[in-house]
Parts: sequence; structure tokens; C-alpha cells
Amino acid sequence: MERWRGKVAVVTGASAGIGWAICKELLKADMIVIGLARRLKVMEELKSQLPTNQKDRFFPRECDLTSLPSLRTAFHWLEQRFAQRMHVLVNNAGMCEFSKLLDAGNDEAIKRVIDVNLMGAVYCTKEAYRLMKKAMEFGEECHVIQVNSLLGHVVPPHIPGCGFNLYPVAKHALRATNEILRREMADDKLLRLSTISPGLTETDFGKKEPLSENVDSFPDFEQPLKPEDVANGVAFILGSPLHVTIAELLMVPTSEKY
Repeated sequence: MERWRGKVAVVTGASAGIGWAICKELLKADMIVIGLARRLKVMEELKSQLPTNQKDRFFPRECDLTSLPSLRTAFHWLEQRFAQRMHVLVNNAGMCEFSKLLDAGNDEAIKRVIDVNLMGAVYCTKEAYRLMKKAMEFGEECHVIQVNSLLGHVVPPHIPGCGFNLYPVAKHALRATNEILRREMADDKLLRLSTISPGLTETDFGKKEPLSENVDSFPDFEQPLKPEDVANGVAFILGSPLHVTIAELLMVPTSEKY
């Protein structure tokens, strides 16, 4: 990770869980980290808890990934603040509006699932790529990492009961999108593209009250992944030498069956 020291990283969904764990891991590697999330006050509180030598390198910015103006404003600020270039993007933001796909009255909710989990990642990647091209002109290495999900690989039988509706659809689509991006980026020798897909992880994701009374609780696992496990996976991906691309890293709790 030494070669990333002083480089600029953006992490979406940075106000909790996996996103915040990734921010801390990158800060430990002496990177400059911009955290994007809707909950600015939460990120500012988290920043206050960082060690002194890390606080000055963490920049929380309010950003709603379902709003293109909000997203572009965040990247415009980054462009002006950091010499028009960045080096690492971690598309971590994800959400689910828990209801069954066929439930009435959830049309806007399930649209948000696609907007955040798929289109938010697409638009962030487009903005980041524009700035990464400038970094690569100076011979600087860049990396895009998509935080996907086990549900981007399989749709287990218990999914309807959990109320995930279009969440697995968005995550499968994100995997397909990555393959399109990989081909479009094929000539960028200093740019790598990776996906990390965690199974059940111990976060606040899914603790929200479901929208439908027909939605059951999540299945229990003896020991789910911790956000730090996923952050360590991101560090492993970034730490691999330039001639090695970890294209896909699937990590699940040992007790999770799929």
C-alpha cells in the first residue's frame, strides 16, 4: 500500500458500516480520503474520533447519489481542491427499500434501489474516470473498486421473504456493467477495475423496519463478516502489484450457504 501514500481516494456510502471501515483503512495507508454520503453530520462526528494524524486527510462531503447535480457538485469540488485529479474510487454506497416486488405502493422505493445501487455507481465511475485520466497523464496509477454483493452472484430461495426486491437485480447488473467498463478501459494501462462481493456483513443494512408486513427477518448466521473484513479485502486489492488485477473477490462468512 506504500505506493498509494498521499494519493486521493473517494469512498461512497462513507457514513457507516463497510464504507466507514474502508475510509479508516485507506487513512491508515496515508491516503487522502473524500467520504461521500447524505449524512454529513454523521461523517463529521466520525472524523472527530480519528487519530490526529488522520483527521486532516479525511474530507466528508454531503452527496445524494440519486441526484446528478449533487453528485457532480461533489466531484467538481474534488477537482478544484485536488489539482483536477484523483486515483481511487470505491463505489460502496448501497441500500434496499424492504418490500416484496409485487407489493402495492412501493414504485418509488424500488426505483431508488436501482438509482443508488446501479446508477449511482455508474455516474460516480464516469466522473472519477474523467479525473483519473488526468492523473494517468502524469504516470499515476488509478483503481476503481465496486463493492458488490453475494446477491450479485446468486439469488437464494430466502430472498423474497427478506424483501430485497430489485436489490439482487441491481447487483447482477453492476457485475455486467463492470464487464462493459473493463472493455472500455482496456487501453488504460495504469487503470485497474475490481469488484469485491461480500456475503452477510454485520452492519445497519437491513435493520430498518420493512415496508411490507409480509417481509420476514434476515436469516441468522453464527458469525457474519465484519466491515473491517471487507476493508481488508479492499486493501488487498489495492496492494496487489500493477501487473496483477484482482478482477473479482467474493468473500462470505464460513457459515453462509449459497
